Amino acid sequence: MGLADLLTRDDWIYTGILGSSFAISWLLRSSQNMGLIRHGGGLIGFMMALLILRWKIFYSIPLVVFTMLSIKLVDQRLLTKIVFVVTFVYLLVCRYLHFVFPIEELASQANGLQLIMTLRVIGLSFEISDSRVARSKPKSDDTKVKRHLLHDPSLSEMFNYFYHYCGLFTGPYYTFQMLLDSQEPVLITSWSPLNEIKQRGLQLLWSVPLFVITNKLFPLDHLRSDAIWEWSFTYRLFWAAAVFVVFRNRVYSAWAVSESICVTIGIGIYPKLSKPTIVVGPTDVEKYQSLHGRTETEYSSEAITNLDIGEVEFSDGFRSGIRAWNRSVQSWLALFVYSRTSRTYRVEVTMFVSALWHGTYAGYFMSFLVVPMCTAVEDVIFKQFANAKPKWFQWLYILTLRSRGFDFLATGFLLKNFADTHRFWSSLYYWLPISLAPIYVISKVIMIIFPPPKRVVS
Repeated sequence: MGLADLLTRDDWIYTGILGSSFAISWLLRSSQNMGLIRHGGGLIGFMMALLILRWKIFYSIPLVVFTMLSIKLVDQRLLTKIVFVVTFVYLLVCRYLHFVFPIEELASQANGLQLIMTLRVIGLSFEISDSRVARSKPKSDDTKVKRHLLHDPSLSEMFNYFYHYCGLFTGPYYTFQMLLDSQEPVLITSWSPLNEIKQRGLQLLWSVPLFVITNKLFPLDHLRSDAIWEWSFTYRLFWAAAVFVVFRNRVYSAWAVSESICVTIGIGIYPKLSKPTIVVGPTDVEKYQSLHGRTETEYSSEAITNLDIGEVEFSDGFRSGIRAWNRSVQSWLALFVYSRTSRTYRVEVTMFVSALWHGTYAGYFMSFLVVPMCTAVEDVIFKQFANAKPKWFQWLYILTLRSRGFDFLATGFLLKNFADTHRFWSSLYYWLPISLAPIYVISKVIMIIFPPPKRVVS
């Protein structure tokens, strides 16, 4: 077996993207040219995309131009709604264009860029809209200090953000404000990213070998074969768990490098005492304002850490496990979808948008739309242990419903199309949705008949 056989062609391309992007970040940092660091990331990313995608880069250009014009011209009250709806409609059009015209399907790296671009253009429209509202309100000494953009970005600043090479193909997502914050000179001239890079490098020492080995032992195509009907139910459950291990370690490896690319030039780095969180940045704004830019400050990369592997592997439930996975996208969904939707069906709407963003494959929707059942039933179960969950129950739940449930959902996400997903889920007797559906329906009916009291904001 040669080196080329260890990974697929797509995996090797992504490896090249990640390796070259890390090298670029290190070269930019070494140059200490703040002008290039501040204004060159977008042009570098655009040239990388042009080199890798060639004509497929034109999928992203109309969306970028439309968003720029909308931010400059559209009425403030309609901006976010128009950008959100048009962006997702455009994403659907791009995905189905190959059925109408003799062109290649939007897939692999081209799809990855389009997904990140979708997050960035919608996210920026909300950032700008929220900051305009904040700037229009009179300042009050009683209100908690919150951060917002001090002015609308220029066209060149928007281009630089949209096409910035850090995370352009793989994530993690970060806001325009986070990109501005990374341009603090002390993060380049004084603060060292070596400890952050070392931590992620040590992670690669186990995640890469695990991915390569399990990927060869448990190929996903085995689940697409009718041979699964010859397996026992227990063996099917084992294979579902095995392919999920492959997928997790693939992602652990990719995001460890992606995060290193970002932290090398200061993206997501904030004073530790400012209590930074993923995507949001510092939550203690006053502390941030007093500490940022100081050489003696202790800094943290929490705002760009896309995974909490301990929680992914051993969290006590579905909610905590989901929140620990792809945290930047989870935060994007929480900030711009979940928090702006009715409490009655906000989980369902959020999971639908998440499925739509990931792709239009039936397997995505089948998996993501089972998630609200999982979380609703989990809430019912956990309420029975309101004071404290016994250890025996925690491990029983983790090793059964929680972990085997995630394995089940992952197969739908990985198999993608309806035929393959339905075949494998049928071999598992659709155990997860069938066992959860009755409790889920009853809980929703109760919520509609007896809605929870609205929170009183003092």
